[in-house]
This record gives sequence, C-alpha cells and structure tokens, in this order.
Amino acid sequence: MEVSAGEVKEYFEDLKKVVLDRQSYWEEIDPKPHAVGVLIRRKRLSWYEEILPKIEETIEMLEDIKDKRNYIE
Repeated sequence: MEVSAGEVKEYFEDLKKVVLDRQSYWEEIDPKPHAVGVLIRRKRLSWYEEILPKIEETIEMLEDIKDKRNYIE
C-alpha cells in the first residue's frame, strides 16, 4: 500500500488540529489546576508542547520533498 506525500501531509495537518484542540481544552477546563492534578495536567500540556513542533517540522519536510520532486520533474 503506497501513500502519497499529499496524503501524509493532510494526515499531519489534521493531527495538528486535533492536538491544538485538545491542548486548548485542557488549558480552558481547569481554572483550578489542583482539580485535575497539577502533575498530570502539566505532563499532558508539556506533551502537547513537545509534539506540536515535531508535527510542524514534518509538514515543512513534506513540502520540501514535494518542491524537490517538482523541480526534478
């Protein structure tokens, strides 16, 4: 099964939207951080902060691959 670069890029863009939605949800839901647990909440938010740059980097890499492929052809 072969997947095109466009499909992969679309997947990562959708994933980025989901991660941003979840991050904003956890930032809004808890005006009192102790209600969920400070460490659990912080761990969850730090994961989002860690994964978002990687998703954006992957999207940029896919755009570079597409540009190089177009240049070669």
